[in-house]
Amino acid sequence: MSNALARSTELFRFHNWEEMDMEAMRLDAMLESGELIIRTASDPAEVETEWRALERNAFGTLFTTYDWLSSWYRLVGRPRGYRALIVVGEIDGEPAFLLPLALTHKAKGLLTIGRFLGDFHGNQNSGLWRKDILAGIHTQSLHKALVELGHTHGIDLFDLKYVPATIDERIHPLIDQHAIESLNSIHVFPLEADFQSVYRTRRSGSARKKLRAKERKLAETGELRFERARDAATAIRFLNALVDQRSARQASHGIPNVFHHADAHAFLQDQLLQAMDEGSDRFMIHALLLDGDVRATYLSGLRFGRFHAYTNSICDSIASHSPGDLLLNAVIADACALGASSFDFGLGAERYKTAWADKELLMDVEVPVSLRGKLASAAIQRLRQIKRRVRSSPKLWALVRRIRKLKA
Repeated sequence: MSNALARSTELFRFHNWEEMDMEAMRLDAMLESGELIIRTASDPAEVETEWRALERNAFGTLFTTYDWLSSWYRLVGRPRGYRALIVVGEIDGEPAFLLPLALTHKAKGLLTIGRFLGDFHGNQNSGLWRKDILAGIHTQSLHKALVELGHTHGIDLFDLKYVPATIDERIHPLIDQHAIESLNSIHVFPLEADFQSVYRTRRSGSARKKLRAKERKLAETGELRFERARDAATAIRFLNALVDQRSARQASHGIPNVFHHADAHAFLQDQLLQAMDEGSDRFMIHALLLDGDVRATYLSGLRFGRFHAYTNSICDSIASHSPGDLLLNAVIADACALGASSFDFGLGAERYKTAWADKELLMDVEVPVSLRGKLASAAIQRLRQIKRRVRSSPKLWALVRRIRKLKA
């Protein structure tokens, strides 16, 4: 068990969920007196100033930043019928936390659900929490405020997926004793400036030797080069290759490619081009090229010191040479050079992730508001428990994968 996973497990094991400590009572009193104000906005642009102010001194991730979510809402969310509900907590007139949510309708419009904005195109959903007030935010008070917002906005259920189990070595403010482990976790490992030192620490000598041999063999077939896109034309070319390669590979396994849709493709392109215009490292794309042809890609971002390896692709024709692993080394080396403190592989437990990194828990939080919401919450939790049992059974999971391939 990794240190991060062990710490999270210990925090959950010994936490007194019923305890209302002085900070929690203070927060409730502030809510009642109006010293803490919780307000909402229906468009990210309405709270851009507060959002960006929080980003300068907050705990969060790439997937809760204004640049990421305002673009996602404009290009993907709003056209698909999602309604933004940005929740901002203010203390003494200054933003203290922000929850970027969205409303969607299910069950033929009978059920209104609040979710994280952009949740199915992100890897985790943390919200933004000002560093100096995080310890004073109490789960019970926060859920009480969400229920009140739910009544105001006609929401039946807040279904908040992929919430980090801990933030700043404490249980995330959204998580209560009813939260359940998400179907997927993330995998993370620490970085330092010297890539070779990280490489030797995280990978065995035999693993490094095997990869060097594969790189030599691949280089014998043509000119091998690793490149980060530095101009718009190159970035678009790499991105198009990523979408095409992922679509081909996932179709062969019966898995849909969420980036194949034109709106999702436009969103990723928008992020890349905006970052280039700004001269920023917040979003980037790398590629492995063989005789000038793109054979593997990695789309990544850097925020709050964490390097997010967002998604990748490989060309199946050279899969035996492990082009993804070769490119990954170049990407990690770049992350080290950029000064990132950690490398985050995002959702999933694929072999190439577990070979490098340690598991970090994500949790799903349900906050029912109405009777319909309580019934939906119970059904959602039962369904996720069934899915978890299937995934934890090698035989059942292998059967699911065979059925997917047959459908493909």
